[in-house]
Amino acid sequence: MRFSKKIFAALLSFAIFCGVSRAELFSSSLYGWTLDLPEGFFLSDATDDGLSYFFEHDFMKVRLAIKIFPSGKFQRNDLAMEDTLNKLNADGEIDGFLWHERQVSVANYSFQIPGNKTAQSGWGISASLPKSGADIVVLCYADNENSNDVLQFIISALDSLVIEEDDWRKPGLITSYAFPAGQKKDIALQIDGKKIFTKIPDTASDSASFLIAREFSVLTLYASRKNWKEAWQRYYRLIFREAYSRLDDAAKDIHNALSERPLKTQNTQQKFEMLKKLLAWVQDFQYNRNQNSSDFNDLASVMQDKGSDCDSRSLLLCVLMEHYGVKTELFVSMEYSHAICGFDLAGAGARINVDGTNYLLCETTAHVEPGLVAQEHSETSKWISVDLP
Repeated sequence: MRFSKKIFAALLSFAIFCGVSRAELFSSSLYGWTLDLPEGFFLSDATDDGLSYFFEHDFMKVRLAIKIFPSGKFQRNDLAMEDTLNKLNADGEIDGFLWHERQVSVANYSFQIPGNKTAQSGWGISASLPKSGADIVVLCYADNENSNDVLQFIISALDSLVIEEDDWRKPGLITSYAFPAGQKKDIALQIDGKKIFTKIPDTASDSASFLIAREFSVLTLYASRKNWKEAWQRYYRLIFREAYSRLDDAAKDIHNALSERPLKTQNTQQKFEMLKKLLAWVQDFQYNRNQNSSDFNDLASVMQDKGSDCDSRSLLLCVLMEHYGVKTELFVSMEYSHAICGFDLAGAGARINVDGTNYLLCETTAHVEPGLVAQEHSETSKWISVDLP
């Protein structure tokens, strides 16, 4: 069974009109998988052998099923997907591709639940799990009449799959399918008086914009729900995940141009000096809030000074400093309508403690040194911390 990416692209153009939520992490340490699902999923059934799970959602009419096939059951993970769909008597199409150099599959399907007259349709993914050698199949679906309205939610849930530690800092399976790495393009940056030549994937902005728009459609459904803070945290966490590896070359070239010592030999003071240079750089960016619905500029465009505001500048700094081995934290505030970033580095100034780490705060929209934030933004209880993967 095969299907065309044109069908996939067309389906993604539908807007989401229904509700959704943020995620707790559901995972299996035995088999080595994690799903960073939108909040609101709950486990409604599972087999004792840990091979099958069925999730429902507390206010969305969306269901999610996970099936694990032990190592050796199938020679390829697409056969696991085909077997799963056959057992559902589903009509569908399967397409395989390489995700971070691993063969995986994506499926679009429809089926009828036995004893239920309502037809179901949705999307699914399958992959071989490096830790255990098992194959995982994840299906997410809804009633036919609702499936287009909840498509963004379904894709968000599936795209959250992690099967190796490195996946936390690489684009998800669905995003990678829609936007393969492709070629790289040359860009030039001006930092600390130096012109720095580097490369980014030619799909970096489009890929990020795709994810940002999708996840914003998820985020907005939390405005009046008790889990709105968790929704914010997941939103920025997934943006960070998508962008991190796409900026690998840029992070390396920036460091080589601004530092006289290799990264592995740098002490914390030298990393602090790097932070000061990067902070001054982003503070000089033109302030231009994205006029689309998400109100967030993709980081590849921000880096090229094509418009940015507080949260996109702050997240860019977090991505770069994480590349340099510095623990970072993003802070956002509903009351202040603002975002700042924090770094686990020595230095005088304002800090926020998160789980025992005192993060030195940096303001990206005013020309101030690290540790200086506006007095009107100093109430720490009004900041939401975002742990970055």
